[in-house]
Amino acid sequence: MGWELTLACNLRCKHCGSSAGQPRLAELTKKEAFQICDQFPELLVQEVDFTGGEPLLRPDWKDIALYLKNMGITTKILTNGVALDSNAISAIKDAGISGVGISLDGLEQTHDSIRGHQGSFRQVLRGIEMVLKAGIPLTVITTANAFNIDELPSLFNLLRSLSVKRWRVQPIIPFGRVENSREMMMDEATYLQLENFVEQWVPRARNEGMELLRSDGLGYLCEDPADDRPWRGCPAGIVSCGITSNGRVKGCLSLPDSLIEGDLRKKDLWDIWFNPSSFAYTRQFSAGKMGLNCMSCVKAEDCRGGCTAKSYGNTGQFHNDPYCLQGIYLRNQEIVK
Repeated sequence: MGWELTLACNLRCKHCGSSAGQPRLAELTKKEAFQICDQFPELLVQEVDFTGGEPLLRPDWKDIALYLKNMGITTKILTNGVALDSNAISAIKDAGISGVGISLDGLEQTHDSIRGHQGSFRQVLRGIEMVLKAGIPLTVITTANAFNIDELPSLFNLLRSLSVKRWRVQPIIPFGRVENSREMMMDEATYLQLENFVEQWVPRARNEGMELLRSDGLGYLCEDPADDRPWRGCPAGIVSCGITSNGRVKGCLSLPDSLIEGDLRKKDLWDIWFNPSSFAYTRQFSAGKMGLNCMSCVKAEDCRGGCTAKSYGNTGQFHNDPYCLQGIYLRNQEIVK
């Protein structure tokens, strides 16, 4: 379960899919947030990941985390790292947060440019060191794009030097503010470069004590014998969903706000989740709904057209990933093993 606690943010990142900055109109009150939390046990919610915006900017984030902790629900938090200081680290520990994700989007010049804030790279490195020193499980998250694709090997070496054990790499998706920075988008050649990077560096990272994780459909057709969670199609609306800061429900927080399944101020999460018409793009999947990029693929039934957000963002269609490794090879008439 992803929960956007607020859309307020202290940065204006060029690739932000939510165009975060100012809070949404009528964001949930603490009382409303608690009422939503009370609905989780009945639905067997096991983990809630706080996102934003910048979740640390919501004054009562710790209260919500503690409320969930007392219910036995695991919580994690994703931050841009700028607000991380000794007080924030203490609050994270006190609230029982079981994992922190920090975004790092390139080496210093690239990261600061993408984040629109000079000095944010150094703030992130300080945040990484503070989280690790506090003994809090850490995942560094990098959104791969045309600006940083060549820096990924150097980022690996940097993170290894900082003793980071988990690094998540995900491709850029063209929603939100990135519409004004189209030069960040990757083409077929850079997607192939990204796929080749993860294929080569996942085992290398493992050998050097780091877990290199792949998100948003990246590498879902890589044949990795150590991968115990093979891709079986987009999980949005199947095993997970997202809540926006004004109480709307969608299958994944990476999807645009136009794909809302319901409003928690009007209906309970149970009713939204079990509505037969909810999350139709995943729940009502059939091979006949595959887009042109996927309909003739022999692996279509396995991957179901890839990451929903990636497919929809790039083509305006579901089940139609234009940057799947299999599809790239086929379109270039290469042999896929």
